[in-house]
Amino acid sequence: ANDSPGQVEAQLQVVQKLEEKERGLQSALGAVEKELALRSQALELHKRKAVEAAQLAEDLRAQGEHVQARLRELQVCAAENRAAKDKESLSLKRAQ
Repeated sequence: ANDSPGQVEAQLQVVQKLEEKERGLQSALGAVEKELALRSQALELHKRKAVEAAQLAEDLRAQGEHVQARLRELQVCAAENRAAKDKESLSLKRAQ
């Protein structure tokens, strides 16, 4: 090997610098992967909450429709009662 000791030293320093750089990149990559995992978890949680909210909205809509239908029934019933009462009081007046 015709490399002088100074050259070998310089090459070793280059290699060391590259290794340090690689370690830095590896730890940065690890941090990014951890961040990504956390964000994925948060996304899944939000998706689940969105599904639950949609289900709740659907349940409430169905309940609302049921209540409206019941209200219409009661309105019809009340109208029929009123008509029957009016008829009754009319025939009562005629009898008097």
